[in-house]
Amino acid sequence: MSHRSSRDHQIVPVDLATTPTATPTATAVPARLKVSLNLLKLGKVVFGEGAVSKPKHVTLMNESKTTAITFSSIVTSGDFAMVSGCDATIRPKSKCSVTIRFSPTGFGTRDGTLTINSNASNSPRSVDLTGSGTHAKR
Repeated sequence: MSHRSSRDHQIVPVDLATTPTATPTATAVPARLKVSLNLLKLGKVVFGEGAVSKPKHVTLMNESKTTAITFSSIVTSGDFAMVSGCDATIRPKSKCSVTIRFSPTGFGTRDGTLTINSNASNSPRSVDLTGSGTHAKR
């Protein structure tokens, strides 16, 4: 009759072919920036008298549900000036407004661009700007 002592060991098979699984990581969802229009008409403004158009607005909206959009620049070109703009970041599903004015440096049609650079997947975005420098009424 044999007795097992408490010092006997039990052998357990180990499967060395198993591969550890990676811990899933969150992947950032690309944000998309929606612009309210592609062309902003600022109308007729008298050239040479320091006249400026009424302000007009372009709305920018972050279409993402989870990712903020950060702007690297929002700039105008030509005879157009941004008089107020957005903060550096738009939260998901939020919007902000850029206000533009026109001050012609010549007669006739004047064109420019509002350019928005950001971390959005569809960056850069742009809006064509147009206005007309006119003669003063006599």
